[in-house]
Amino acid sequence: MNKYLLAASLVLAVPFASAKPMISIDAGAGWGTNGINDDSTLMDGTFDLTGDNSSSEPYGLNQEGNSGFYGWMKVSWPILPDVKVKYESMVLEGDSNFTYSETVYGEDFEVNGDVSSELDLSHLDIALTYGLPLPMVDIDLGINARSMIGGFSADFESDSGDSSVDAPFSDIPLIIPMGYISVAGTIPSTDIKLSGELSALPFGDSSVSDWNIKATWYAPLPTNMLAQLGLEAGYRSFNMTIDGELFGEDVSDYATDVTVSGFFMGAAFHF
Repeated sequence: MNKYLLAASLVLAVPFASAKPMISIDAGAGWGTNGINDDSTLMDGTFDLTGDNSSSEPYGLNQEGNSGFYGWMKVSWPILPDVKVKYESMVLEGDSNFTYSETVYGEDFEVNGDVSSELDLSHLDIALTYGLPLPMVDIDLGINARSMIGGFSADFESDSGDSSVDAPFSDIPLIIPMGYISVAGTIPSTDIKLSGELSALPFGDSSVSDWNIKATWYAPLPTNMLAQLGLEAGYRSFNMTIDGELFGEDVSDYATDVTVSGFFMGAAFHF
């Protein structure tokens, strides 16, 4: 009788003993800075994001990047591809003053005075990846679908009174498929993990690239056998160049060359 009870106990214990290694969850959240490259432009060079020129093209929008929230989670399991979801806030704002008359994003844009503008490059990523079975380092390869969920907007003075332009990316809609690679490894004899990832799409006149490098440290807590909690910090750079056609769609009205980069820091979790 006892041997049957022992056998039954072992059978019931197997799923619980193997559940932890079979499914792995990593996550992070924090705050990042957004610095704009001085060469960043809109509408094929009509507007200079960081400049303050008011007399001729490129007209300066005098924008600066706001600090923003980011959050991500990665779920790994056997056979099926790993899934990583990431959200990042990336909002650029500025105030300027100039005189300009043109059609912008299908709307009349007649400016004669103060201009308050916003370029929201916030995005949501969903990546499907497979890891390579290598010692010492973890390498993941896959695809990343990026949904641009912001857009361009401006409030300005004109001869007919106060006006505005609103051009959300959702009007396209703008979903960008990219190749994805990440590399990670732990420094021997330390609790520090170094990692980097790259998502990129070169496509004719248009291209998108986004990379980051970071260090993650997990605190030596008594709960580390079950879950780890720590800090992550790093640097990332995002570039988006849109011109001509993209996947057969005319995107000339959205011609953009923007580079945003900065440091980030947050909390990290591993289960």
